Amino acid sequence: MFTFDLIGLLFVLIAFLSEFILLLLHNCDKKLKKDMFANFSLGLSIMVVGLFEKGLAFGLFSLAYHCAVFTPSPSIWLWVAAFFSCEFIYYLFHLLGHKIRIFWAAHVTHHSSRYFNFSVGLRNNFIFLFYRFIFWSPLCFFGIPPEMILFFESITAIQNFLIHTEKVGKLGVLDWIFNTPSNHRVHHASNPEYIDKNLGGILMLYDHLFGTYQKETVPPVYGITHNIDTNTQLEILIHEYVHVVSEISKIKTVAAKFRYLLSPPQ
Repeated sequence: MFTFDLIGLLFVLIAFLSEFILLLLHNCDKKLKKDMFANFSLGLSIMVVGLFEKGLAFGLFSLAYHCAVFTPSPSIWLWVAAFFSCEFIYYLFHLLGHKIRIFWAAHVTHHSSRYFNFSVGLRNNFIFLFYRFIFWSPLCFFGIPPEMILFFESITAIQNFLIHTEKVGKLGVLDWIFNTPSNHRVHHASNPEYIDKNLGGILMLYDHLFGTYQKETVPPVYGITHNIDTNTQLEILIHEYVHVVSEISKIKTVAAKFRYLLSPPQ
């Protein structure tokens, strides 16, 4: 499993460097260069922390699987069940990342770039890695082996990196089924009609089921509704946490503080 992750990591780095070199040859503007450097730095932190997180995840998954209510024998149907289950948890976790303020504080890092390229696929906040895997652990309690979950997590991560591109246009019926570059451009846009849309991992299945699917109809405007205009990595990582701490300090009761943390971001 870890060998597969290393191969995937190497593939991601090669794709990023290839795109970066091509942009340099085309004399991309200084703001874009700085943004890509910041994204790459954030990506390195994710890669380092991710190795540690994999160990934590595997430990928790193994413990949950040991206590599973049943453990079906490996079969093609178990793989299918694992895939759609992981897709659902991904959708749910991603939805919470957009709808719950304390989760958005980490996820906003990924959305705060005003560009859209492979490097944005690396622009993530390592803080969410310390709690993300908890959401997948119940699957092991219901008989999904830890190895299957970690495998689909790796596949989804690679696929999600590759869809951060403007070089691939609309793909017709494939856009209706899969999370494609067109669908993900919508997801990263701050256009009112695009906000909180296309939250799926590999498929758009749950977006269709729960009404969060949106076609790319007008040119996307990348970024967030309150752009931060900085390439300082620490600011990109914690700016929303700073805002949350500032606001919550003004709230008097403990109950109100919790309601604030669980409320939608603005």
